[in-house]
Amino acid sequence: MADISLDLRRRIVEAYHSGRTATYEATASMFDVGVATVNRLLRRKRETGDVMPKPRGGNNPRRVDLDWLRVHARAHPDARIIDRIAAWKQHNGGHVSVGAMWSALHAIEWTHKKRRRSRANAIVPTSRRSERRSLPLKGSSM
Repeated sequence: MADISLDLRRRIVEAYHSGRTATYEATASMFDVGVATVNRLLRRKRETGDVMPKPRGGNNPRRVDLDWLRVHARAHPDARIIDRIAAWKQHNGGHVSVGAMWSALHAIEWTHKKRRRSRANAIVPTSRRSERRSLPLKGSSM
């Protein structure tokens, strides 16, 4: 509903209250919006006296100090996220969620991967497929 202009919001409410439309359905079809939109706008007008949209979220500050996290990540590069959460709780006294810690690690561009390069695979083939393929099949003459 945030995409509807303030002017259109006011015209929808005015059309219904002036009696140009008798039902929510008629109002919705007149302005090419959904019935639920008309319902929400009229309820908002009733409850608040205006049809202004609700304020959007924002100013949600990060709960983990990124400078502290950089120092901790360098000092403990193999620590798991839950270990970092416990260290933060011990350092700051406040609890953070796994998602908040994950976002903070992403913000400092720290990957959770333990090893940068993996070792070569030590598994060697045990069957001799190439030899089996070259053997003639039973009953076939070559």
